[in-house]
Amino acid sequence: MKRGDQYKVAVRSLGGSQFQYSLIKRAFILFLCLTPTLSGCDAPAPESKPTVSAPAGAEVFTARGRTWLDVKDMVSPAVWLASREAGRDLAPNDPAVASMRGLLQEADERFSEGPRMIANRAVQVQGMLAERGVQESARQVIEGLVSIGQIGERAGFGETCQHYVNARAAAGTRAAALDALRGRPLPPASEAGEQ
Repeated sequence: MKRGDQYKVAVRSLGGSQFQYSLIKRAFILFLCLTPTLSGCDAPAPESKPTVSAPAGAEVFTARGRTWLDVKDMVSPAVWLASREAGRDLAPNDPAVASMRGLLQEADERFSEGPRMIANRAVQVQGMLAERGVQESARQVIEGLVSIGQIGERAGFGETCQHYVNARAAAGTRAAALDALRGRPLPPASEAGEQ
């Protein structure tokens, strides 16, 4: 007797209808199909490495490979940029971090984006310029754009960065690009800008 026939006999002996038989048969087929998937393999689960948690309030940072600072990242933009610049992790109370924090504050007073997005955009510009053979740090990008922005202007930092990259390509030098931007109003922030 086949498996399907066994269930058919069991359902009929219990007084079940053809509809009930059909449902049970479909459930049984589904069970047979999913059993290999649900059973997994016989290999033991890989050992998980213990995680080291930082003390409450501490900033955790790894400079290697990081090109963007997400909202959920537990590191301040100043620590991230200063650590990238130094090529090693810096403590939040390091003088280089304090200097970067001050520079980001100056940028925040002039542009609509917050420190995290200013840091991200500056790193993007650094990369874009490097692709063109121009070595300019994120700090230099921010310093340059802060020098042409007016306190309270609330221009778009991302938009200004794009104008700077274009001006830098056309003008050739950092000073000429900044002078070209200084001669006109800075672009407003886009509606979709992230803080």
